[in-house]
Amino acid sequence: MSYNRILMEKKLKEYLIEDNAFIDISSKSIPKDSTTNAKIIAKSDGFLAGLEELETLFHLLDVNITPKKKDGDEIFTGDIIAELTGRTIDILLGERVGLNLLSHMSAISTTTRRFVKIIEESGKNVKIACTRKTLPGLRIFEKKAVDIGKGDTHRFNLDDMILLKSTHLKYYNGNVAELLKYTKRNASFTKKIEIELEKVNDVISAAENGADIIMLDNMNPDNVQDAINLLKQHNLRDQVIIEVSGNITQENIVDYLISGPDIISTSILTQKPTEFVDISLQFE
Repeated sequence: MSYNRILMEKKLKEYLIEDNAFIDISSKSIPKDSTTNAKIIAKSDGFLAGLEELETLFHLLDVNITPKKKDGDEIFTGDIIAELTGRTIDILLGERVGLNLLSHMSAISTTTRRFVKIIEESGKNVKIACTRKTLPGLRIFEKKAVDIGKGDTHRFNLDDMILLKSTHLKYYNGNVAELLKYTKRNASFTKKIEIELEKVNDVISAAENGADIIMLDNMNPDNVQDAINLLKQHNLRDQVIIEVSGNITQENIVDYLISGPDIISTSILTQKPTEFVDISLQFE
């Protein structure tokens, strides 16, 4: 994924300011002209994400960085990820911000790859996607990590796509047809419309009234199967994309794959990555 580099640099500068608002008082004992070499080393296994951000961060600090891996690579304990050369105080200034972001993005990428592997082994052609449940200020990095992990980024923000949730439907007293008709009248032709449903029988009304995507939310595997079978019985299955969401884990995802949805989304990827990727910086 390629994104706005100006935005990336802006955020990285904000993170550096957050960690060092005025002066690094711990490094006052180190001469300003002291230079050193350092290595970024993996202390656990996983899939790497955030190397582009690491390079940009140290370039902002005038530290020379030589990557030994690339984003998306599988890494193992002891692997050298990158080598650094520059002023000691500048390397120390970027150390914690760089390692935090690299470790967090790699955890997301690795967790995503775990889900992808389960899906591939099931033989189903289903995509795993994250949600908009991201940490404030980190969305572009967390979504990118999902992409590197071979997952789908879903929507980035509220103007990316129309997603009608239970709160919208409640305002229309649960009338799926009326909500969709009003939405289509007022929506740009460039925007797809997704509607979140919690009742199996509502899928027919959604498909017949212009929903492009139906999210089956917080349904158990049997209800998901019932909803998809109902669409097939009415020859509507191929007219909509089916997304399944709500409490999906690595332990139960296979149960949801059986019915053959198109997308399975989970906030675990960005909100609670199950994999931890430990990365450290060592001076030579």
